[in-house]
Amino acid sequence: MQVNAGALAQFKTNMTQRLNKRRQRGVTLVELAVAVAVMGLIMAGAMMGVPRLMASVKLTQEIKDWQMASISVQNAVASGRLANAATQPQVIAAGIVDSFNKPTATTILNRFGGVVTVAGVAAGTFPSSGVTVTSADYPTEQCKEFGSKLLNVFSTLSINGVEIKTRSTENATRINDACGSTDLGADGAGDAGVASTKADMVFTIAG
Repeated sequence: MQVNAGALAQFKTNMTQRLNKRRQRGVTLVELAVAVAVMGLIMAGAMMGVPRLMASVKLTQEIKDWQMASISVQNAVASGRLANAATQPQVIAAGIVDSFNKPTATTILNRFGGVVTVAGVAAGTFPSSGVTVTSADYPTEQCKEFGSKLLNVFSTLSINGVEIKTRSTENATRINDACGSTDLGADGAGDAGVASTKADMVFTIAG
């Protein structure tokens, strides 16, 4: 039986082309699977990174808000617009918290959604003029950075009831523990405390 050489060559060529196509299809599927996996990792990383980025942005704005408020307090006291024992509406009217979120005429929120209460300091206290502030619900990590960076701006500071800065003392080393726990006591050395993911701050800004 004779085999046509041309037909045999064509058969080999066809088989080679089919095998090559199959190989190409296989490589394409592998590449696609790898691409999907990489995209999944990127998206997962982004999902984890976005909340951190947002928290960092909020913290930056929060720090700027209080730095601006500090300047506004000094100006308001100097101009006579802010008196001792001023109420929150009076503090708002004095323009001290203009950069803050105010969902109502008398409600103030910080960048993390915590409620802020502010009033003029009482006469005969330290500092002698300015405002006393309670600002709630700082996430633990942002609390640590906020307290450290603004310690020199505040005249007094306590975090979750722990005294960080008073008229006569300053203990920045207490900030980390205070931001992550409650019930530590004023000196931060009471019991083990109760773990907390948020912190409330009380501080004064001198005028």
